[in-house]
Amino acid sequence: MSRSIRVTFLPLCVMLASCSTGSRPDTSPIALSDFAHPPAGLVTDVVEMSPEVLGGPTVHIQKEGFRSGDREFVSAEREITSQRADGSTEVDAVTPVIVERSLEPGQSWPVEGLVGQVNGRPVFADAFFEPISDQLLQVAAMRDRVEARRALVEIVRRSFKETVDSELIVAEAESKLSPEQQQGLFAWLRSMQEETIAERGGSRAAAEASLEAEGSQSLEEFMQQRRDIVLARRLLNERIEPRTIVAWRDVQQEYDRREVEFNPPPTMKVGRIRLNTQTEAEVITRVQQAAAAGKTFSQIAADMKLPDGGLWNTFDLPADGLKGLPFSDAYKERLEGLGVDAISAPFEQRGFTMWLAVLAIDSRAERSIFDKSVQLQLQSELKNRREIIERERYLTTLRSRWVTDEIGNMERRLLEIAIERYWR
Repeated sequence: MSRSIRVTFLPLCVMLASCSTGSRPDTSPIALSDFAHPPAGLVTDVVEMSPEVLGGPTVHIQKEGFRSGDREFVSAEREITSQRADGSTEVDAVTPVIVERSLEPGQSWPVEGLVGQVNGRPVFADAFFEPISDQLLQVAAMRDRVEARRALVEIVRRSFKETVDSELIVAEAESKLSPEQQQGLFAWLRSMQEETIAERGGSRAAAEASLEAEGSQSLEEFMQQRRDIVLARRLLNERIEPRTIVAWRDVQQEYDRREVEFNPPPTMKVGRIRLNTQTEAEVITRVQQAAAAGKTFSQIAADMKLPDGGLWNTFDLPADGLKGLPFSDAYKERLEGLGVDAISAPFEQRGFTMWLAVLAIDSRAERSIFDKSVQLQLQSELKNRREIIERERYLTTLRSRWVTDEIGNMERRLLEIAIERYWR
């Protein structure tokens, strides 16, 4: 059984009137069509945007081909621009120049392959070459083919060594963990994963998208990387840090060895006017007259428009002063007891008439071993130097225990793929 429903809207004034008088207002039915058409007095503002503004950013790719020897390369640069509402163009980003080598007809290109395993983890060719591909392409574009091959081999070997060393350190660190430490590491990783998800959107999907856009990593790969870093740092701190302690005696010995560096001798700038005795007689006369009139060396050099104000050379003054300088006796006699910027007496040598002057004596600041900055500098340098030595020594020990002939075969295979891809 169906019933019709009648809806009644009462104006506020009518309701107030009915409440005050007690009378019932008239009711009138309304239909859905009453709401289908806007009132005549309603004006709608329409904002029109150009399709270029609403279309999003535009990507421009500029490519340029060039040859190096008998090989062809292509460099590409991508520029992302967007158009503002006022019609102007804004550059959002410009990518670095990417160099790619064109494949020659019939040339083989290894696509992918399992090279081997390090610490139970597979090493794939594409994953290994991806971080260093730009370097290899730049090297392959060198004109000197011998140097290009040498540099390419060096890059691959250095990258592979870093990979192996990292895996060896992680493997050694994992073997040193007790069951309690393993549980603590697991709890720390779980807490770190929750913090990462919270910082990158609050959900696992948002965190995955953020990591993929930032470094092409999944959440598991990111956490594995953080885990390896923590394990390696812990192991190196336990094995290497105690061997890099720098004592006060070490600082003293390093300071004594480099005392000249912290207490440099003063420098003396010597000026010289050198004129040919026969062909420049008139100029010699003018210099003599200027010196007799009391002009300084700098004033005479300025009048003659000599370069650098007549500066001849700068010398470090030894402890015995002028006597220790690499001068002839004639030079030392003219400079001995001469004031700054005072011109010496003329003297002839090998057909030239010359005047000398001490332009300036600069005393550089001395730094004592009791200077705090000096102690911190020497301690930091000694510590860093010992860390490098001890790290390499420890890695050598690990390689002797873990590395087998399979590692050498992997390196040779990677070199073969690199030469096949990038050099030929």
